[in-house]
Amino acid sequence: MLDEPTPGVALRIYGAASLRRRCREVAAGEDVSALAAAMLALMERAGGVGLAAPQVGDLRRLIVVSEPDRRRSRPIVMVNPVIEERFGPAVPFEEGCLSFPDLYLTLRRPRGVVVRYRDAGGAARTLREDSLLARVIQHEVDHLDGILFIDHLTRWRRWLLAGRLLRLRASGRMPLGAREARA
Repeated sequence: MLDEPTPGVALRIYGAASLRRRCREVAAGEDVSALAAAMLALMERAGGVGLAAPQVGDLRRLIVVSEPDRRRSRPIVMVNPVIEERFGPAVPFEEGCLSFPDLYLTLRRPRGVVVRYRDAGGAARTLREDSLLARVIQHEVDHLDGILFIDHLTRWRRWLLAGRLLRLRASGRMPLGAREARA
């Protein structure tokens, strides 16, 4: 997974306050390039396919994603992403989250999305996607609104996971990159 921390960012694990906060929009002209680069490096080294700014303790609307089926394609930086449309049937798929180590859950999400965002250079973009990338985008945009993937579970399924979630929260497991953040 990770062998050394990424400069400037530390992954927040379940229980961190930033994971439950709604993020603010990135202002026009605000430079998030260093944050985006650090997030991309952390995501790639952790073996993830998406990462949202609150997962590294930053409360701005910024996500980085890569196409799970096409690992050689370039990752996408999305500033202020807005899902304009969700389409297609809700399909089940097993999801994981870097903020929930070793927890994988089958969730149903719409097959596709149309997302409007600004790229790393500030240009307005729209993406229509119906591959696995659509699921990744939905998962990461949820993070920007303080919604975690466990929130999509029924009360019963959350209850069944309660002990595991409490252990994760109380484990004191050092967030990825935290050694450097404390130095």
